[in-house]
Amino acid sequence: MLFGREGELTELQRQANSVRAGRGGLVVVSGPTGAGKSSLLRAFGEGPGTDGMTVLSASCAEGGSPYAAVRTLYAPLGLAGRNAATHPLLRDGAHRAAEPALTATHHEAAAAPSSYPVLQGLYRLTADLVTERPLALLLDDAHECDEHSLNWFEFLLRRSEGLPLLLVLAHRAESEQALRGAWSSLDAHPSCTRLGLDPLGEDTIGAMARHVFGTPADPTFVTEVADVTGGIPGIAARLLHGLRDEGTRPDAAGRQRAADLGTSLIVDSVRELLDHGAAWTRAVALAAAVLDGGPTEHVTALAGVSPALSLEAMARLREAGAVRPGATRFVHEEVRSAVLGRLGPEALAHLRKRAALVLSDAGRPAEESARHLLAVPGSPEPWMRGLLRDAAAEAEDCGAADEAARYLHRVLDAEPDDGAARLRLAGVLARTDPRAALPVIEETLDRATDPRTRAAAAVHHATTCFAVQRPEDAGRDVPAVLGELAARAEADGPDTAYLRAALQAVLLITGRPGAPAPADVLDRLDRIPAQPQHAARTARPHADALGAFVAALYGGSPETAVRHARRALDGTAHGREGWPLLASATALSLADRTDEALRALDRATPAPGATGLPRALALSARALVLYGTGALDATLATARSALRAAEDEPDGGARLALPRLLLAGALAERGAAGDAEDLLADMPRPDASSVLEHQLYLMTRARARWALGDGEAALRLLRAAGRAQEEAGTANPVFAPWWADACHVLAALHRPDEARGHAEAGTEAATRWGTPRARGTAALARGVLAPHDARTGLLEEAVAELGQSPARGEHARAEYELGRNLLHQGDRRAARRHLRAASDLAGGCGALPLAHAARRLHIAAGGRMEPVTGQSADLLTGAERKIVHLVLQGTSNRGIAQRLCVTVRTVETHLTSAYRKLGVHRREQLAAVLSTPGSLVARIATDLGPASGAH
Repeated sequence: MLFGREGELTELQRQANSVRAGRGGLVVVSGPTGAGKSSLLRAFGEGPGTDGMTVLSASCAEGGSPYAAVRTLYAPLGLAGRNAATHPLLRDGAHRAAEPALTATHHEAAAAPSSYPVLQGLYRLTADLVTERPLALLLDDAHECDEHSLNWFEFLLRRSEGLPLLLVLAHRAESEQALRGAWSSLDAHPSCTRLGLDPLGEDTIGAMARHVFGTPADPTFVTEVADVTGGIPGIAARLLHGLRDEGTRPDAAGRQRAADLGTSLIVDSVRELLDHGAAWTRAVALAAAVLDGGPTEHVTALAGVSPALSLEAMARLREAGAVRPGATRFVHEEVRSAVLGRLGPEALAHLRKRAALVLSDAGRPAEESARHLLAVPGSPEPWMRGLLRDAAAEAEDCGAADEAARYLHRVLDAEPDDGAARLRLAGVLARTDPRAALPVIEETLDRATDPRTRAAAAVHHATTCFAVQRPEDAGRDVPAVLGELAARAEADGPDTAYLRAALQAVLLITGRPGAPAPADVLDRLDRIPAQPQHAARTARPHADALGAFVAALYGGSPETAVRHARRALDGTAHGREGWPLLASATALSLADRTDEALRALDRATPAPGATGLPRALALSARALVLYGTGALDATLATARSALRAAEDEPDGGARLALPRLLLAGALAERGAAGDAEDLLADMPRPDASSVLEHQLYLMTRARARWALGDGEAALRLLRAAGRAQEEAGTANPVFAPWWADACHVLAALHRPDEARGHAEAGTEAATRWGTPRARGTAALARGVLAPHDARTGLLEEAVAELGQSPARGEHARAEYELGRNLLHQGDRRAARRHLRAASDLAGGCGALPLAHAARRLHIAAGGRMEPVTGQSADLLTGAERKIVHLVLQGTSNRGIAQRLCVTVRTVETHLTSAYRKLGVHRREQLAAVLSTPGSLVARIATDLGPASGAH
């Protein structure tokens, strides 16, 4: 019974009807091996579609002699042999001209096979045949057809107009690219109809199963049969009958048995083919198994056979069900293993080496070659090491750190003293497991004899120690390595000077003896050669991150910090090397490049769902940037995500201080100072060598104490933060701005004189740093200390400066102080404007105590305000909220414009404004910012109703 080919059979029958009406035609049937071409031709030739027609069927054999296909087709007519001369169809000379083509032993067929008389004689013979009845010539395996027969078919078709003749040629789809000569003319004939046979679909497999088992089959069972057989009719039929005969039912329980038996049948077929097939078939099968996919030409080259033999071998593998149509990869790993199992270890290793060379010679990526070399036992040969190094570089560029590590491990198996390779391995490991990178770096320091390699390793070691919260170990080898470099600084030129500057930056950050001035470090780092060589190239992103950190915290300019941060992020593969990422993002944020810092972190943060220290560090850096903008809700969410990501660390991330500090700081400013203090009490106090964490710890404790009303304790902690900054040499006025907080506390305690020294020193540092945030913070500190009649100008300056900065939290405080001062002076109208702005900004940030205080004063000034909810939605206008609502539902800008009856440009304008207010820069970040309890996601549907009502 023919399954799944009803449409093709109907088309052949339609063609037969046309022939009966006197219109000749050609049908070319093509399909992959095993697709059922032979069954289709047989069903057509033996079915009712050819009633009243003479049907001549044949199948071509490989390597047929001239006119072999014609002789096979016409053999049933008895035209060959001793009776040929007296056969009615060969009654005269014109007809007998066909005899050389019809007589298998006639040597004239080879001598003049394409002569016009032979072709004309065959035509006359055929024309006589169709005078009696319409004729159907069905030729299977036509891809093996000899050229002489093909020439005659083409000759016949050119003269077939008006003849009731149907020619059907079936060939393997895999052989199509090898069909030449007369095939081109046949394909181009106006009467040619092409029928392609695809693998059977699940519906057809289900019908086959019902026919075999006599009952409907479970869909999961059908899916498994279709998958394991590739939809090849013959194999599907064998599998279904085998399952029936052994008693398996076509239900869900029989699914696994279908998979097992189907695979077993294919394995048996392949073994039979390889055991009894030609040597070239085995060579192609082994090549395909080793390459495990890829272009046919690579399989052909590895097998060492001709393209024609390779095509034939692949066709036989497909017929056995081992390879899918159009592919070279085996259908199941079990089948591939069965093929590879025919080789011993040495032969397989030899074939894998050859595969690597074939791919390399073909210009394929080094990774494709290196994957084969990983499976070759023993020490890699010199040519292999080069490929492995290249593959490691490609894997690094793609962010495949685990792959790169495997390649570099193999290089080090052969060259354990290759410091450059070991250092690259450390850098790769640092992206996924910084703790695992440290022993590799330390081994590099122990093994390497080249001072530059040791210097690069020392830089890596320091930044990795920072990443894994071991700052006390950072820089321990730096003094010794600096001494080694000093002896050859002149000989090695700027490359060594660059490494030297990076090491001096480590001394500066760690506070070790011999640290130079920040300006000297930055001056040296600015002498980076256009193309760093040797170990300097490996250390460059780490050194640039150190430069960004020094410039941002120890006395450089924002421009210098930004330049080094950008270089570090550009030079770090995917920006995912822990501490360099955190340092660069921090520097960009302190330079008021918040959007740039967040974009870099978006690109560099491992995917959601990932765990481990790299994701925890990236999220910590993001939380630090967000905290600097005052986005407290987003800071809380991001810091918690960082801690969750670190849970799989050996210590559960207990040493990861930064996200805990940011979590506590955000809680204090949101009005949960008690929770903040509890969190701080439960965490280890960061060591003074942890520059970021130690100062933030003191600042966060001070803010929590002040929020709880303990001003004296807050002052003690703030001054301790100032001493810590002085001891560490940090000079940035907006990182842990203890001096500004001290001014606010002392102003509230009515002791402004004690704060003037802090304000003057802070203002001097802010002027040097020169960003709007720094200048605004200084103006605000001076403003709260000034007498009421002198405050307005300073506070207006603070509002103007901070309004141009990303620091929305500080902007809200400045608006509040200005509004309060204006109210004190009696300008109620102006006061209301600034107090409303303060309440809106603080509420949007989540700074609820400040938002409530601003609202109370606004009402006292005669204004009206709804209660503060502390939601980001409070910052948005009605139009912006409608648009954000639709964005959160996944609606495109164009779709939003259509639903709200506005232009796309209007949508973009409102969305850009919403981004700015919410501190994000793309639509994917909106849900994260607005997904806190009671926020827009939960509330906007209540405010706006269904999306359809947003008009």
